[in-house]
Amino acid sequence: MSMTAKTILFTAALSAAAANAPTMQLLGQTFTLADFNQTAAPMWEFTSGGESVDNWTRLVTVLERPDAKTREDLDRMAQGIMDTYKSRKGQVLMAKTLPDPKGVPYNYIIVAFDEPAKKRYELNFVKIGLGAKSAYVIVYGARVTDAKDYTAKSKAFLSEKSGEIGMALAAVAAPDTDRLPRR
Repeated sequence: MSMTAKTILFTAALSAAAANAPTMQLLGQTFTLADFNQTAAPMWEFTSGGESVDNWTRLVTVLERPDAKTREDLDRMAQGIMDTYKSRKGQVLMAKTLPDPKGVPYNYIIVAFDEPAKKRYELNFVKIGLGAKSAYVIVYGARVTDAKDYTAKSKAFLSEKSGEIGMALAAVAAPDTDRLPRR
């Protein structure tokens, strides 16, 4: 088979895989699986609007945590996630335990990363909850950029959107990670 034919077959296989990629809905947007890996904590990353995991403005990340099965495990895991964010220069804006619409408690964290060289803030809205089999983490990431005043624009984004994002994450049920691809 010629190199051109192999390239065409590879491109067709990638297109077919992309067409069948899992999706999720959040905040009125469709996010499509863009990348995943399976380590001790399997992770799936979803992008929207044709963005990639290398160049996104909105990103949803789902992590499965089979090592956490109890409320105590969940709290310990949430503290570890918060400590990791802090060690990477993230500013924790909020950390609370909240009830979802069914009254089931979950941990919720909002973290901001100042990236002055890129004139942006990366904001992470994190839900940490217990599913039927294990814990899960859902992160809604938003990058807010403005060449003139990204700080003011980020503050406005938080003021205008954080309630909506928080309610959307509260309503998201534990993801069925058994239906997501694995390596």
